[in-house]
Amino acid sequence: VLSEVIGDLRVEDPAARIRIVESISEVFAQLNRVRATLANKKKSLMRQEGVADFGAQFQLFGQNVSSAIALADTPHKCDEQLSRIMVQLEELESRFSEFDEFIGELAVKREEVYDGFTGKKQTLLDERQRRTQNINTAAKRIVDGVKRRSKSFKESDELNAYFASAPMVLKLRQLSKQLEVLGDSVKADELLSKLKAAK
Repeated sequence: VLSEVIGDLRVEDPAARIRIVESISEVFAQLNRVRATLANKKKSLMRQEGVADFGAQFQLFGQNVSSAIALADTPHKCDEQLSRIMVQLEELESRFSEFDEFIGELAVKREEVYDGFTGKKQTLLDERQRRTQNINTAAKRIVDGVKRRSKSFKESDELNAYFASAPMVLKLRQLSKQLEVLGDSVKADELLSKLKAAK
């Protein structure tokens, strides 16, 4: 643009021509400085907004993680919630990918999330195993009692009535269902088989 303006000048005096060119050059230099200042200011404001937005989104993500861990009440739900949260974390990383200073925070958060869900899942698995063992121990005692009691009947009608309505037999069936709910269908079936064998 400057060369076009200079080319159109019809000034005969070389000194006047030089002053005009210098003045035009100064105007364009000042315009470029203003543009650069404006670009830097815009970039600075965008960075400030990005940092504030990241802070709010990161805090919200932390609350989502806490809520997801609380909702994960079975090992299977732990896996589901972990997958859902990891997708949110990926979205957060892609959204703020141009901010290098957030990479470290996001990496630390990724480890915290993974450790949190893994720990919760292991706790639930341990608790499930303890409950299964306790149910099996109780069921074994009840089965032994049912066997002893069933030997005392002389008539098949009495035996059938006992197995149809006795509280201990009903309790064994209930324990079998609990084992199935806990995911141990093999032991649930074994318990029903023991009950059938006792009859």
